[in-house]
Parts: sequence; C-alpha cells; structure tokens
Amino acid sequence: MSPFATQRLRQEVDLMERFTLTYRRKFAELIGRLNRAEPTSDLQCVRLCIEAVDMMLASQSQVAQSLRELAEPVPQKKAA
Repeated sequence: MSPFATQRLRQEVDLMERFTLTYRRKFAELIGRLNRAEPTSDLQCVRLCIEAVDMMLASQSQVAQSLRELAEPVPQKKAA
C-alpha cells in the first residue's frame, strides 16, 4: 500500500471516529431527555437522525473512494 493511500485511509477512519463519538454524545443526551420525559421537539429528533444518516453516508462514500484508490494497481517503474 502506498504511503499516500495509507495516509488517506487513516484520515478517513479518523474522521469517521470523530463523527461517531460526536453523534453518540448527541444521541445519548437526547435519549436521556426522552427517558426523563422532558418536553422535546419531535422536529429536533428527526433533524438529528437525518444529520446522522447523512454523515454516515458521506463517510461511507469517502471510505469507498479510499478503498477504490487502494485497489488500483500501482504503476511499475521501468527498468533503465
């Protein structure tokens, strides 16, 4: 695997991890509020879910692109 491909894949994985941690905190807060029966907006719940799904799809697209790049054959240097 080329150093560029390794770096790109590592960046995508780091981004996915940050996204996951951020949204898990948001969902945990919202779930806690729902469990305490605090009034919360249905629209807020729907918005958070739509944002999370959109980010998951974007992350998966980026990982797919990185994996596609990894699968491409590396050009061979011609012997002099």
